[in-house]
Amino acid sequence: MTTQPLAMQQERRFVSVTLPWAVAGTAWVLYLLTLNRGLTVGNILSVAGLTGLQWQPGLASPVYTLLTWPLRGLPAGVVPVVLSAFSALCAAGVLGLLARCVALLPYDRTPLEQVVQRNEWGWLTGRRAWIPVVAACVVGGLHFPFWDRARDGGPAMFDLLLFAWVVRCLLEYRVDAREGWLDQAVFVYALGMVENWVQVLLLPAFVGALMWVMGWSFFRARFLTRAWLLGLAGCAFYLATPLLARLHPEMTVPFWPAVKMVLAEQKNQVVAHVLYAREALVLAALFSLIPLAILAVRFRPLSGDISRVGSNLTNFSFHVLRGIFLVGGLWVALEPPFAASRLGLSTAFLPLHWLGALVVGYSTGYFLVVFGERRRSHRWNPGLQRRNRAVVAGVYVLLVASGALLFYRNFPVIRTADGRWLTQYGRLAREGLPAQAAVLLSDDPLRLWPVLSVLQSTPDTPPHLGVDTRLLSFPEYHQALRRWSDGVWPEPPTNTPPGPLNPVWLVDRLLRVAQVRPVYYLHPSFGYYFENFRPLPHGLVWEMQPYDAETVLPPPLDTNAVAENLRFWRETAGGAMDGLRRALGRSGATNLLDRLLSRLRVGRPVLTDARLVALSYARALTWFGVDLQRAGRWEEAADCFRLALELNPDNVVARINAEYNRTVREGNPTRITLSGPVEDLFRRYRTWDQLIGDNGPFDEPTFCYEQGRVFAQGFLFRQAIREFDRVRQLDPQDLPSRLWLAQLYLTVQRPRHALAVVEELKVAPERFGLTFTNQIELLGLEGMARMQLGQPEQVHKLLQQAVGTGPTNHYLLAVCAQVYLRAGDWTNAIPLFDRQLEVMPQDTDAMMNKGYACLQAGRFEEAVEVLNRLLTLQPNNHPAWLNRAIAQLRLGRLDDAWQDYQRLLKLYPRVHTIHYGLAEIAWRRRDTNTAIQHYEAYLETAPRQTAEYTNVMERLRSLRGGGS
Repeated sequence: MTTQPLAMQQERRFVSVTLPWAVAGTAWVLYLLTLNRGLTVGNILSVAGLTGLQWQPGLASPVYTLLTWPLRGLPAGVVPVVLSAFSALCAAGVLGLLARCVALLPYDRTPLEQVVQRNEWGWLTGRRAWIPVVAACVVGGLHFPFWDRARDGGPAMFDLLLFAWVVRCLLEYRVDAREGWLDQAVFVYALGMVENWVQVLLLPAFVGALMWVMGWSFFRARFLTRAWLLGLAGCAFYLATPLLARLHPEMTVPFWPAVKMVLAEQKNQVVAHVLYAREALVLAALFSLIPLAILAVRFRPLSGDISRVGSNLTNFSFHVLRGIFLVGGLWVALEPPFAASRLGLSTAFLPLHWLGALVVGYSTGYFLVVFGERRRSHRWNPGLQRRNRAVVAGVYVLLVASGALLFYRNFPVIRTADGRWLTQYGRLAREGLPAQAAVLLSDDPLRLWPVLSVLQSTPDTPPHLGVDTRLLSFPEYHQALRRWSDGVWPEPPTNTPPGPLNPVWLVDRLLRVAQVRPVYYLHPSFGYYFENFRPLPHGLVWEMQPYDAETVLPPPLDTNAVAENLRFWRETAGGAMDGLRRALGRSGATNLLDRLLSRLRVGRPVLTDARLVALSYARALTWFGVDLQRAGRWEEAADCFRLALELNPDNVVARINAEYNRTVREGNPTRITLSGPVEDLFRRYRTWDQLIGDNGPFDEPTFCYEQGRVFAQGFLFRQAIREFDRVRQLDPQDLPSRLWLAQLYLTVQRPRHALAVVEELKVAPERFGLTFTNQIELLGLEGMARMQLGQPEQVHKLLQQAVGTGPTNHYLLAVCAQVYLRAGDWTNAIPLFDRQLEVMPQDTDAMMNKGYACLQAGRFEEAVEVLNRLLTLQPNNHPAWLNRAIAQLRLGRLDDAWQDYQRLLKLYPRVHTIHYGLAEIAWRRRDTNTAIQHYEAYLETAPRQTAEYTNVMERLRSLRGGGS
């Protein structure tokens, strides 16, 4: 290296050594002053794993998990603070490395820079050399997602520290060419890939950077071999969390499947973002990767016969491009609509923001180099000097204004990011819990863990049992719940087939638990648990009261329940919601700077914690508003919907409910239809379940009908009945909802309720606009209801009279036949199927139904005959093949039955009924080995606790005892 003057060496040491340490120290103090002390969305997974809130250990972030593993011995309340301090330390290190990297950047990329920078490495020198370093660190450190993650205790800052170290190593190698820097870069980058899937995505960029700093020496076999081994050593940390998990007493996933889960999660993240977020990825790279790729090119000096116009145009293009990089980088730091954090990309993309800050530092240095140094030449004149001073002054103003705006925009929000929001949510949820120990259900850990954390840190708290309903399908989770509840939770099943537990069994177990302890759901929800439990709101939580045998619909809220919940929302939660509205920027009053930020479309940020809690409150208010509306309290319901929309203006359900509520209170109830922006909001949700789950239930006729239909399709019959009954109340002339209602009452064995609906329709056919087809539907519903009531003579008389009025009406015959078929009256059903086939000989549905009825009636020859006709018309009707095989077997035609079963076995190798038929044929043929083979296959997939299953077990035992 060439010898530099002592003054320059001292300047370089200050900028490249002293200043990074000063930046890191200042940043650490700032982040410690704004340190988080509680649960946040960023640290909740880490805290849950370290404090025992998580059932099984997490497998993500292996290196971070390894470093924080010793914190398991700390008190639960101390863990978030220690994690936050560690994040602050990592963030300070990240900014220190950013300062060092900006100081090491080469400022000799363009011809003008090469004229000014006379040192060997193109380093920025002079009295302004510190400005780009500080500018980059201010932009990077005050960026809201960075600042938020710097003090929240999650793994994001540690992951970014690894990435920043890699960039520092590459720049250090460019200076002194020590291959130790490259070894560090490769190993640490491999660790970064283990930690953060974004670095897997950026692997090609890293390889390109290695080739840039190394040149042709990159292709040396020695280096490639060493890099390969170091990369494998870093990637070996994929095994860290699966190995640590083996030490956890609740871990049930074996080692290698756990490793596959870690790799599969990263692969899914990469594939999902590449396939579904390509535009967002490009925008995120627009002011980070792309500028760096351009800045890496070193242009040749302008020499030879270059015209003045051409030289000026070239230089002007360089100025404009660097100006775009600088202004764009500063604007991205203020989080405009196209910033990664606003596009829904996770904080895993912080490495791209860090690179963007690096670009801001370089661009600042470019303008200070090109316009900040006096140069003597024949073209130099006072006008150019004034221009240069104006440019430098403009850069100063831009940097100072951006830094001030960043601090003004973000600091007030960061001050509230101290873990208060999730803690507040947990405390408010605790207000609705009983004084005795209860079972607390939730299907969302982000709502379950804050409540459990508050209960964990509250003295004299009853031993509530927190249950994540997503995990109840795993038998091992039931074993853990039994241990945690000192035997209150029932024993897990011992005779169920492998795989997830049956929901029917889960509901039965929960009903048993409810006999011993009160059961609460920590937030409004729906699903198969609510088929057997009536939810009663207590603020944010719901008491799950088992339905008695006679109750179909839950009664409206009584006066005491309404008063209790209104008191909660107006008094207990009132102050919390006022603070939350301010945190969400809904306070309304703005000053000049706020209006400026709004004009730039970079208004104050919203904490993820505050947004999550606001969504939870808005959803709970929407549910309570619907309960109030259904209790006839329309004015109070309107207040609930208004509050819900203040907390979450995108709550489309609350908006529709509020609009319908307004029309009812004005005396002109009007159905709401989807149009315009409301329809656009629906596109955010993939399913109707997600729409209701995120926002709450509808209470408007059109949407209640659709809601009921979705519930019915999901076999949530009680909840579907509630929605259709609500349509019945709101719209006195709606026919489809009443037909659905009658059908569902029959499904849940409530024939008297079904008859009441039928009678309502028959009494006023004009009001409902009944057609002849509708009257036939009502005949079928009435017939099925009376069959369930044990009135077969009346049904037979009713149907015979109807058939007499329309003996050739195919639809009438089909409905009457279905009544007999569903009642198991094969004798009366079969003649009606014959009459259907007389009217319409090619009716395949009638053939199928007749074949089934004949099979059940023991008329096997007749069943085979009609099924042969059906299979001639529909050769791929597989249920018909199965029914014919059964009929052939019952007739003793073993060869014909065997052929039908074998045909089906090729298509459905794991259907237990097929294996049962083949085993029976083999048993009758005395082919013991084949019978054993198919009986064993039957036992693998057949439902247990049935008489058939027990008989097969006995027969298999006798066959094995008898040998082959």
